[in-house]
Amino acid sequence: MIQIMNLLYFQQLVFRTIFIFACYMDIVSANEECIPLNVLIIQKVENLGFHRDLNWFIETRDLNPDKWLNSSCNVTLKIDVGKGVFVNPDQADDLKRLGKLDILINGTVDVEVPAHEGKSYSVYIYLNRTEFLRSINVKLPIHLRYQRSLLGGHGHVTLSKPQLLVHCPGSNKIICGKNTKIMAPVSSEEPNNIKVWKNVYYQGELGVMELEVPIGNLNDYSYVSVITCILGCAGCIYIISLMSAK
Repeated sequence: MIQIMNLLYFQQLVFRTIFIFACYMDIVSANEECIPLNVLIIQKVENLGFHRDLNWFIETRDLNPDKWLNSSCNVTLKIDVGKGVFVNPDQADDLKRLGKLDILINGTVDVEVPAHEGKSYSVYIYLNRTEFLRSINVKLPIHLRYQRSLLGGHGHVTLSKPQLLVHCPGSNKIICGKNTKIMAPVSSEEPNNIKVWKNVYYQGELGVMELEVPIGNLNDYSYVSVITCILGCAGCIYIISLMSAK
């Protein structure tokens, strides 16, 4: 009986050792084969007023060219657009047609409505895989919506942090690291073909994330009302005088 128990114990020990060794080899193999992404993104906002440009400088460091190009992975920049901002669909179509941006607006955009009636949506900018090996400059024109008048004469719009997404047709495990997963269109040409993307961590220098919007200043309401009334009365008197002279 003791011999049988010792034999069973020995078999279990061997099985556990083999299992642990196999798991270890899988981890080592995955770490050796996966592609590490070390990415820097610098964001700047250009221009003043209601029409601005969002500029991104995207640089990858120590990325193996052969592994990356053989992986067939795709990269996109996802920007969540809030109610106070909009991307003009016609302008986006022109940029895509001219080959300046591979862009997809995932949502309905009404360029006429004010900020309090606007809707949030997402914009995807698909990056060139070959250029991603070195560095890429991306420029996206944005427009601020009109806001209700407030005391002070300035409103504020907060920009969201861009997300860097990677999708590999075979398996997203090709990219190293445990990153959150996001469902997104596979390309700008197939907006309804939704796939799983990895939300990749990057080093960011995002600069200004809140923009000032010029709006009507309620502090000047009383002055504007009085001056408007005076000018209106003066205009009426002038017109009546001209009619009386005839």
